[in-house]
Amino acid sequence: MARRRASGGHSEVHADERWLITYADMITLLLALFITLYALSDTNMRKFVAFAQSLAAAFNTDIFAGERAFTVTAGQESAPDVAQFDARSGIVADYRALQATITDYAIERGLAGQVSVEPVAEGIAIRISSSLLFQRGRATLAPETVDVVDRVAQALAPLPNAIRIEGHTDNLPPEGTQFRDNWRLSVARALAVLERLVGDGLDPGRLSAAGYGEHRPIASNADEAGRARNRRVDILVLYPDRPLNGSSPTPIGSLEPIGEPILPAPTGGNP
Repeated sequence: MARRRASGGHSEVHADERWLITYADMITLLLALFITLYALSDTNMRKFVAFAQSLAAAFNTDIFAGERAFTVTAGQESAPDVAQFDARSGIVADYRALQATITDYAIERGLAGQVSVEPVAEGIAIRISSSLLFQRGRATLAPETVDVVDRVAQALAPLPNAIRIEGHTDNLPPEGTQFRDNWRLSVARALAVLERLVGDGLDPGRLSAAGYGEHRPIASNADEAGRARNRRVDILVLYPDRPLNGSSPTPIGSLEPIGEPILPAPTGGNP
């Protein structure tokens, strides 16, 4: 006589129910994916960099490997090439931290295109449009925009590097009679930013200032769009021990000497 199965025992899983295990795993993975996408949906650069660094650590590889770096802002390329940096020098980490912090701030304040972080031969340049900081022909920081310099000072405070503030103009003559030429205007603007950085707590021994007038443009002065780009203040984080692109290190002092004997004849300019 066949022995009956004990009552109350667990019944075996039917073969046609095994798909539930695979389905549950798939739902779990989709949930994790959607949570990640939601976390990145606000195009917060700091979150993106932290997320990328976490993936890099998990997979033991560099998320940013390649010729160009991309952000999550609508799929558009918005980060400069960092492949030229020597990873052993620490410039890459500093650049990414500054780029994330400043870009995030610019997006929140609606200043995209007026504040940027770019790699340059001597290190890292934080570029601020002069029209954001100064009135035409003036070298006094506009009260409503001094917080831009204050935010930059906060980002620079943890770094030990020397910093050079450079003033630049376009090739049109200065408006008003306060400044005779673009050299003097660019120097005065660089000094105004330097003094604000000192007021924000940066060590004056780390800082230097220089004015280049219209002689170091980054765009053509043939149209207003190019001239607007050339009217700027560059805050350079210097890495003199590891020059890039074969350039030689730049001597760093408390203040670059700028006086009458070294000023070339002005060619006119109007920031």
